[in-house]
Amino acid sequence: MKEIELRLALVFYGGVSLAIYMHGVSREVLNLVRASARRDERGLLNDTAGSTARAVSGPEQAWGALLGHLGRNVNVRVVTDVIAGASAGGVNGIMLARALAHDLPLEGHRDLWLKYADVTELARPQAGISRYLKSSLSPVLDRLISARLKKGIQEPETQEKLRILMQSRWFQPPFSGSRYIGWMLDACEEMDKAYCDGASLIPVGQSLDLFVTLTDYAGQIRRIRTDDPAFVEEWDHRRVLKFRTRHRTPKVLQSQLAPDNVPELVFSARATSSFPGAFPPASVGEMDRVLAGRKEGWPKRDLFLNNAMGLSGDGAKRRYFVDGSVVMNKPLAPVIEQIRSRPAAREVARRLVYVDPVPKAAPDEDPNASSQMPGFFKVILASLAHIPRNEPVGDDLKEIEGHNRRGRWLAQTIVAADPVVERTVRKILPGWGKVRADRLTRYRTQANAAAHEQAGYAYLTYQALKLHAVSDRLETLMSGFLGQSAETATPDWLVQELGHLVEREANSGEAASARGSAMPANFLIAHDVDYRIRRLRFAIRRLNSFYDREDVRSVAGLTEHLDHLKRLLYEEIDRMLGAWELETFTSGISSTGDSGGSGDSIAELLRQAQKMPEAAGDARRDKVREVLKRVETVQALRENDRRVDLLFAETAAGLLPTSLWRELLRAYIGFAFYDLTIFPVLQSNDFSEVSEILVDRISPRDCQTFNDEEVQLKGASLNSFGAFFNREWREHDYLWGRLNAAERLVKIVVSAAGQPSVSEDPVLAQHLENLFLAILEEEEPVLSADPLLTARIRQGLKIGS
Repeated sequence: MKEIELRLALVFYGGVSLAIYMHGVSREVLNLVRASARRDERGLLNDTAGSTARAVSGPEQAWGALLGHLGRNVNVRVVTDVIAGASAGGVNGIMLARALAHDLPLEGHRDLWLKYADVTELARPQAGISRYLKSSLSPVLDRLISARLKKGIQEPETQEKLRILMQSRWFQPPFSGSRYIGWMLDACEEMDKAYCDGASLIPVGQSLDLFVTLTDYAGQIRRIRTDDPAFVEEWDHRRVLKFRTRHRTPKVLQSQLAPDNVPELVFSARATSSFPGAFPPASVGEMDRVLAGRKEGWPKRDLFLNNAMGLSGDGAKRRYFVDGSVVMNKPLAPVIEQIRSRPAAREVARRLVYVDPVPKAAPDEDPNASSQMPGFFKVILASLAHIPRNEPVGDDLKEIEGHNRRGRWLAQTIVAADPVVERTVRKILPGWGKVRADRLTRYRTQANAAAHEQAGYAYLTYQALKLHAVSDRLETLMSGFLGQSAETATPDWLVQELGHLVEREANSGEAASARGSAMPANFLIAHDVDYRIRRLRFAIRRLNSFYDREDVRSVAGLTEHLDHLKRLLYEEIDRMLGAWELETFTSGISSTGDSGGSGDSIAELLRQAQKMPEAAGDARRDKVREVLKRVETVQALRENDRRVDLLFAETAAGLLPTSLWRELLRAYIGFAFYDLTIFPVLQSNDFSEVSEILVDRISPRDCQTFNDEEVQLKGASLNSFGAFFNREWREHDYLWGRLNAAERLVKIVVSAAGQPSVSEDPVLAQHLENLFLAILEEEEPVLSADPLLTARIRQGLKIGS
């Protein structure tokens, strides 16, 4: 039966108290992924290690029933592999990422949102005579609330809490950052009560990447090379923190989202949601004080500050951070970059889903829009807050459009080149019998030489591009050994020395070409990891083309063999991706799986070279050359080539019929022909099976089942602070977050499965209603502020009667 992996990349926008709506969305994403994983645990798919002892909730059962219904025609596996968030969205992104990485619940987090996301819990009220004097302003505040803020806040609870807020210390942030940190630590502690070592909703061999935006108040200087002057220095206030959990082998996780990572995750949540004027700026010192007051440690503090933040010593305590949405409120860019080449063990349907609680209406649709000139304060407020926080994401969406266009061009180019490559490779590869691994290595080398010779002078450009791409990779890797982040410019001396070595390799390549040799430079054989990755992704692309063939579908068990071979190939890709990660060198594990442990010696060699004056010349260059030798030893690409050749020659031959195996072999051997054509244009490793990234939005405006007026979010009032003033409003927005997400996710799942829409299929419509009912039934005992909330929704939907 056909299997599809629906891969969700999630982006949570900022929105202050609209975080509560986004939490509801998070709950439903988790339920869907967990329901899909439970089908894996029953053996219908594979590769999850969830906590099967946990009771199955009603919504999970409803999701499972929907997936089971679709499974009669196609098995849909749902995976969330990338999450990004800013401000309030950053908080929800962090908590959802933890839940997915370690199969943790979010119910306790819900309860804390509903209880503590309230001004009476977050505010720092003024005590003594000042508060007494301010209390005399209550009649004035009542008139202000009723006259200026009009019908939106007639509720007594909201009016009372507005008075409390106004009685807080003036000209200082009214909300307490320490209290906020405390309840987020409590939320994580509640989640971790269900922690089970090795449990995860991430498939084996895959990873979950989390991005959180911060605004560095002081900023950091970035040096940019120019012609005259030699460089300029610009201040950069944007920080994008990245956390990753990788499921390496069954129940073996390499995680930055585990319980011992909670302090840095909570600090990131506090910093990204530090709304200017509402919260004081976040700082490491504040985090240290809260942890000390709770008698809790921060086990990975220095590692986090050094590697993720680029901070150390006492200076780290005096660095302040404000809301991440100031510089990046809609963090699509890091997600787009990450999802271009994500591994999967089956056909992929890629969706980028962004959560926008209050999308901007067009002027002709907005009843509040005015053609009058805006006033003095409105212009200032819009310029400082509203416009920057709602900067359009058109550029990012155009990048996705360009990615999809390149994918279509890539497919057309491959089809056009197939006949030429086929004829050449058939002359090299014998037309019968088995192929030993050593002979396969020789055939691959001959095909590479033939491709380079046929390319003529174009080969020199191609090789120069590869040399400089590898050089850039090495610059980033070596800068990491020197303690510099990827955003920091590579030291000039290191650029100079690596440039000299690359130039020498390029010249030797030209000399070899003049002598009639088309062999690639030894430098590329030793360090061109990305070429190997592109070659394997290309082979996987060819492997994917086998699934829909009649001669494959008619053979029992053959699709499982294809899945198994793809999994082995992706394990090789995963191993090679580690060749550019500092962890590979510092953890003692090389890209071959053997002991590496060269990290300290490489860093020491680079520090020695850094201390040398420019006049040292050859001595400093020898240090860099020695570093390259150490890197080559750990990357071990020659050994990697032998292992991959063995996989294609023997393992693939045992899994596939001869005709398919030889077709796959020809694609692997002839890859150099395709790379010569495609890499100079794409200049990326974009040879994955994902041809298109489809974009979907979750917001109240996109839901068709519900009445628009009923769905209108309460938290959007009071400049998006509304839900902090009224528990009934929080419960309303949270529940609609779940219901909206359920409707949108059902449509996404059904679309990925290639089935008729929900409106066209009564059975699917019934599954959606069952999901709504399960959500309402689960939340009804908890949402007590408005006893009629769930009843009104049932009546409005006319379901359950």
